[in-house]
Amino acid sequence: MSRFVTNVLKLVSGSVIAQAAGVLLIPVISRLYTPDDFGVFQVFLSIAGILAIISCFSYHLAIMLPGEDEDAANLAVLSAVLVVATSAVSGAVLILFAENIAAALNFPALAGYIGLIPALVLLNGLFFVLNYWLSRREKFGTVAGGRVANSLVNKGVQIGAGIGAASPLGLIGGAVAGYGAADILMLGEVRKDRHLLSSVTLARVRALAVRYRKFPIFTSWSTAANEVSRQISPIFLAFFFTPAIVGLYSLAYQTVSLPLGLVGTAVSQVFFQRASEERKKTGKIGPIVQEVHRRLVAISIFPMLLLLIIGEEMFVFFLGPQWYEAGFYVKLLVPWIFFMFVSSPLTTIFSVLEKQGAGLVFDLVLLASRVVSLTIGGMIGDPVIAILLFSLTGAFFCAFMNLWLLKLAGLDYLRECYLWCTDLAVGLLIAAPLIAAKLLSLPALALLAIAFVVSLVYYARAVVRDPFLKGWVAGFYQEIKRFINQSSR
Repeated sequence: MSRFVTNVLKLVSGSVIAQAAGVLLIPVISRLYTPDDFGVFQVFLSIAGILAIISCFSYHLAIMLPGEDEDAANLAVLSAVLVVATSAVSGAVLILFAENIAAALNFPALAGYIGLIPALVLLNGLFFVLNYWLSRREKFGTVAGGRVANSLVNKGVQIGAGIGAASPLGLIGGAVAGYGAADILMLGEVRKDRHLLSSVTLARVRALAVRYRKFPIFTSWSTAANEVSRQISPIFLAFFFTPAIVGLYSLAYQTVSLPLGLVGTAVSQVFFQRASEERKKTGKIGPIVQEVHRRLVAISIFPMLLLLIIGEEMFVFFLGPQWYEAGFYVKLLVPWIFFMFVSSPLTTIFSVLEKQGAGLVFDLVLLASRVVSLTIGGMIGDPVIAILLFSLTGAFFCAFMNLWLLKLAGLDYLRECYLWCTDLAVGLLIAAPLIAAKLLSLPALALLAIAFVVSLVYYARAVVRDPFLKGWVAGFYQEIKRFINQSSR
């Protein structure tokens, strides 16, 4: 089995139990909190997420690139200092002007929680830095453990608070506690690298800050634009509509993004490390890009079809009847979620090839299109139009960027498009019994049972036909077995 697959498995299998538990606990949390609670929580997360992603000025992405670990250590310390400074400055502004910010967003329910945003910015920003440092050191097991801690502590606090007295504070407290637990766990592993961290000097930090200045000049703006593009929808929906609409949208997105993010984030992180190595050794990244891209398409296309066919039934069954509309919203989001999932790991190519300027252009154009689409939907007064336009513009630009990155990596992007269509056709053929059952208006339980069977058929076919996936599944089983054995000792 290749080292790439092994490292992905460490990240995926090490955190799969916790992430699966997180997904399985969403039905519990959705029955404890109201759509209004989720609406306030999502706007809180959106603001914190934007600030956290820019808190390191993207220097954390450069940690992978230096040839010497001592230089990487200097970049890690620089990134951590920037996170602390950003959290302190943003905290002062947010606390002093909490009421004004809530009024400007036309979302007064947020005012009482704005003061907690800096805490999440600090812990989330440090999480980014620790992730990239440990990934460079190939401590993927520890990274997976951080995700375990984050997921379990987050959901545990949210459920505990929800049972006591459900409010947005319980959801927010869970997010803060989750990142805090993950940081503490990963810092324990970082202590083993004290000999590298002791090499950090102010002069070397300054020199490396200049050497990798493209990251704050281009990548930080590109990353910020990309994050704003992802997080802007809850903020705009909150401005134009009600907290309940924001809550329905946020749970729709969260429910789908969690399981897909389990694979996507792990692949992205290992891909960045492997692609950086390949470029330094051979100057070529085409083979690894092709390998990652084709498998991401094969993995993700069938769940998207299932959501398009029975989204409402799945949400009502798993989350409760009050979330029926969220199941409809997720159908609107499917085009964007699919192309975002496939293209997100590949965006690290901008950093690997130091094409940050091109990445910035893509992200700024995408951001502008989304502002326009959400504004049009908001002015019309229809959240469905707003979400649909948001999804379609995101799908278009993510697909275009994906093809451009494939070409940049030296691949035949038309051939890759053909493979998209082939996977879609196969998925539709295998899903035909489910489509027929939906047209016949069979009960929800019957639809879910058929969906489970056709999913097994689709993925069994994929594993049998693809030696890579076959090795992945075999290795995944061994890693889970090892993880369970270690946990039982």
